[in-house]
Order: sequence, then structure tokens, then C-alpha cells
Amino acid sequence: MRPRIEGAETTGRPCGATVQAGRGGAHSRFRRTAMVAWLCARRSAITFDLGAAGVRAMQLRQHGHRLALRDALEFERTLTSAPEQPAAPAVDFAQLGRMLGQAHFAGREVALLLSPPDVQFLPIRLPPQALTQAPERIEQALKWEVAQQSRHSTENIELRYWILPSGAGQQANVMAVVAAGELVLRWCDLLQQQGLTPRRMDVSPCALVRLACCLWPPGEGDLWGVLDLGLRHSTLTVVVGRVPTYIRSLSVCAHHWTQKLSEAFEVPYATAERLKYEQSVQPTERGVRPAAEGANPLQAEDLSGAFSGVLRDSLRALAQEVARCFSYVMHGFPETSVKRLLLAGGGARLAGLPAVLEAELDIPVSALAADDRSGSSAPENRIAGIRVTPQAATALGGALLDLESS
Repeated sequence: MRPRIEGAETTGRPCGATVQAGRGGAHSRFRRTAMVAWLCARRSAITFDLGAAGVRAMQLRQHGHRLALRDALEFERTLTSAPEQPAAPAVDFAQLGRMLGQAHFAGREVALLLSPPDVQFLPIRLPPQALTQAPERIEQALKWEVAQQSRHSTENIELRYWILPSGAGQQANVMAVVAAGELVLRWCDLLQQQGLTPRRMDVSPCALVRLACCLWPPGEGDLWGVLDLGLRHSTLTVVVGRVPTYIRSLSVCAHHWTQKLSEAFEVPYATAERLKYEQSVQPTERGVRPAAEGANPLQAEDLSGAFSGVLRDSLRALAQEVARCFSYVMHGFPETSVKRLLLAGGGARLAGLPAVLEAELDIPVSALAADDRSGSSAPENRIAGIRVTPQAATALGGALLDLESS
């Protein structure tokens, strides 16, 4: 079995869009189907977010219009030394099988969430008339365009796409999501060896955007972003309305912060990793407070100030990269302004980070999080009552996408 790799919507509809039923008999059948779905409980696949710092799994169940958490698992990897390679460690599918046995998940169907560098996001401009063709023809045209930019043949490309909002000038009008075909097949084989059924593969930026739209529904045409701060990779997704419009990997990640702290404080990597989440960075009018020149950071009376000083340049570089990405997208949508930046991933646990980025970027910044009593009260917020953390946001958003598409 070979599941489809999904984007926000493979048919080109924006993330979260719905299909309207027709009139007459079709409408009657739709109502009967909806009534049966309301009476019967449904569940998502067991959705895995496989990160370098840990593994998280979630499964949602639905009864009527209500969603609840069936179960969730989190497994944090213990980092005792600096990673030698920038790539994430190999996925241990046997471990995934054991994790399922420790929880109260239902069934053996699983969904995997893919992130860069396992997937690539390529904004492409096709002739406007090409977008009126059947989805299969559009996919063929995109595969040819992608093959020109990569070493893969069209036969070895797993590709999905969605249509981008219309902007000013000759902007890209399609976002292509690309993965190597042999990688997808190998993951499917490994899952089946553990008695698991691969049902869906999705991409983490779309999962985070779907979750964010539940908690803070954007207005039509709003420009905003989600910054996924992983251990080895950080990914910024710039969104227009509800559509992921620009997705870029950034040079700064949480691993760099641990390395800088380890070198500055002259402590082992594991100690620096713990210190990273025990202290907080502090914003000032200039952004981040520097440590006193020539002082030993560990002996500083103001440890938080010294801590902020060590990470000052890295945090400023992160803010500058985010600002450039927003500026690039705004060239195509000059009438818009940035409304919000949301932080997800393990790096979002860095205390004080939202305030620092808010001071640097001059826009509202907050963690993609909600307790079981908060979040938007809009009817669209189907996850009201479910606790959301930045670390588990990707898995929860992926489970939501799977449930809505099944």
C-alpha cells in the first residue's frame, strides 16, 4: 500500500476549504450521510511527528461535531553530546510499534508528518490557462518543472500541490510539495513490517497552519506566519488568509543555541541543553541584552542578562530572516500587513522568545499553544477543550487534517 502525500489540499483548494453539495437528490444524500456521520464516532489515524529531539503521536476521535483526544504519546530523546551530522537520526519504526502498545490508541492505521529536508516546497508559476486543466495534467506539468530543478526523474517524484492566492506581478501561482519516491516506499515497507498500516503522509507546515486556524481564525487576506523551531531545522510558513503561500527553511535552529551556550559557559552539551530551558532571554529597546564584555558568563550577577547576551546575535539573525521572508511575500500583496507570528516546535519553549522577536519585528508574537479552557470560541474551533503545546502542535494539526479528509 502506498499512501498519498498530502499538502494543504491536493486538488488546489486552500487549507480548510470544503466542498458544497449540489441540489436535489445529491443534497438529500448529503444530509443523510451527515446524519450517519453525526451518530457514529470517527477517529483519525495515529499521527506521528518524528523530530530530531523526540517523537510525538496523537489520535483524535469525533462524535458529532465534537473532537476529543483519544490518546497521546511523547518520547523525548536524551541529548548528551552535540550531534555530529545536521540530518535527523534514522526513524526507528520498531520503536513506533512499541510505543503504540503502551498507549490506548485505536487501530493500527498511522499517518506520518514530513518536514524539510525530507520534503521540498517549491513555488512555481504556471501559465494561467494551465490551471484550468484537470488536476492530473497540472501535476504532470509540475513534475516536469520540478525535474528541471532537481536530479530526480519524473518517475521518482512524489508530488502534490495547491493553488496560491493571486498577488501582484508575476508571482508563483502554485506551491509544489515534493518528496523522493523511494523514500516514501521505504517508509511504507518499514511501517508494514511492524504491522502498521500507512494511511496518510502529510507535511508539517500545513498541519501547523490548520491548527492555528482553529485557535485564531484569520481574516480573508490576512498575512501571518508560523515558525517551527526544531532542533536541527527551522521552517517559516508565511500564510495569506488560510493558504500557506511561502515556506522556507531558516539558518537558525535550537541546536545552534545549545552549542553557543555550551561554548560560552564551558559546560557539557547536555548541561547547556538543560540551561536553555531554565533561563530566559530578555528584550530591551535594542532587542536582546548583551553580556558585559570580557566577563565570565557563569559568574555574572545577572545570569539572565548573560544568557541573553550569548544568544543575542543568533536571535537577531533569526528575526532578520523572518522579516526578509515577510517582506518578500508583501511585495506580492502590498495592501497587506503582517498580523501575527506563531511559534511552534521544541525551540518555542525558550522562555522570553516571543517578547524578544516581538521587539525585533514589531508585530504580535506568541506560542502556538492553548490550555484546555482557552483558544478561540468560534464555531470553527473544533479542538476546544484539548490542550495544545508548541512541541505537540504538529502532531495535533496532522491528526486534525487526517480526520477532516477521511
